[in-house]
Amino acid sequence: MAVSLIHPTPEGGQPDSAARPAADRRAPPRLTAQQAMQAATEIAPRLAQRAAHAESLRRVPQETIDELRESGLLRLMQPARFGGSELGLDTMLNVVMELSRGCASTAWVYSNLASHNWNIGQFGLQAQIDVWGEDPDACAATGLAFPCGKARRVEGGYRVSGRWPFGSGVDASTWMFVGAMTEQPAGGPERRFFLVPQPDFRHYDNWQALGLSATGSHDVEITDAFVPEHRTMSAEVFAAGQNVPGAKLYDNPLFSMPTFAAFAYVLCAIPVGTAKAAVEQFTQGMRARASTYTGVRVAELGPVQARIAEASACAEFAETVVRRDWQELEAGVQRGHYPNVETKLRWKRNAAFATSLSVRAIDTLMPAAGAGGLNMNAPLQRQFRDLHAAAAHIALTWDVHAAAYGQSALGLQPQAGLLL
Repeated sequence: MAVSLIHPTPEGGQPDSAARPAADRRAPPRLTAQQAMQAATEIAPRLAQRAAHAESLRRVPQETIDELRESGLLRLMQPARFGGSELGLDTMLNVVMELSRGCASTAWVYSNLASHNWNIGQFGLQAQIDVWGEDPDACAATGLAFPCGKARRVEGGYRVSGRWPFGSGVDASTWMFVGAMTEQPAGGPERRFFLVPQPDFRHYDNWQALGLSATGSHDVEITDAFVPEHRTMSAEVFAAGQNVPGAKLYDNPLFSMPTFAAFAYVLCAIPVGTAKAAVEQFTQGMRARASTYTGVRVAELGPVQARIAEASACAEFAETVVRRDWQELEAGVQRGHYPNVETKLRWKRNAAFATSLSVRAIDTLMPAAGAGGLNMNAPLQRQFRDLHAAAAHIALTWDVHAAAYGQSALGLQPQAGLLL
């Protein structure tokens, strides 16, 4: 059975509401790209108001999950066949960057859940019916560390066991999308994905983190669960995109996009959006601020001006490069062109470097913020913690992707295990 978690109400906060049963929910609207951005812009300030409460819960509040669901944003990349908007990567990432202005943790969870609806749409029709047939709002969290899971083939499917870390958004999910190593009759183990429903997984309330504190990225455990063949897929087929079952079901090229190539952008949009918000908020706050000790307007101090210039340049360069790359990926797939390994490594290098630039932006601002920037009620300290936490994710870690790109550039084989 799934672990039942009790989250205490923070001092001065309101009890978190329970999720409404699927039968009691009103179907959310299908959105255009413009409507999706408008919804994100309206929601972002409310996310900022709930950010401290979310951190105290260590997960995204149910009120926020309900709002994202009712707005239609959670179904942004879901197939239209099941009520989704079927919008592309560019729109989704623009929405993520906008939500990051309010709360990076919420944007992180949203980006995971919304993109997983796209991934489920890449499976065959029966798998999609299993997930959304009774509840079109159903969401899935992921455990993508293949060595953490083991699967063995049995009649009709697989038996899967394992314990995966970092199941961001699992509190809002009724499905898990996990990777495991599967023994083959001949040759080495195969990397394979599995869709597993409740009550066949349980999660542990063990996410205690300095940054991205409200993502609820708990460990998830599965013990000898049977997964039918139609709810599994080879990681190599999934990574390539063009031969996944969903690509044959739907005309929208979204469902034939190479998944691992897009993975870094799904996460990178959060630090880039958070850095942009931090620079804008810091600059606005400094316009009227006076030094506590001298009374001099802080805006007139040359070092502060220089720090704002450097931080804004970092955020702008980061956004420009990753936006160009994800649009290049999406446009190529629409034309039927798929990236080679060298291109994927370049894109991943750029996403990691953009994340490094985002961290540099916030690190540049913090010394100029003074003690006020350390106040736990100030957004800057949370943005500082969240950006450093995001940069620690393996998909965004500069050391990993710099080495992989350098190896390829020098004619060497990139290290094994990268999601390419």
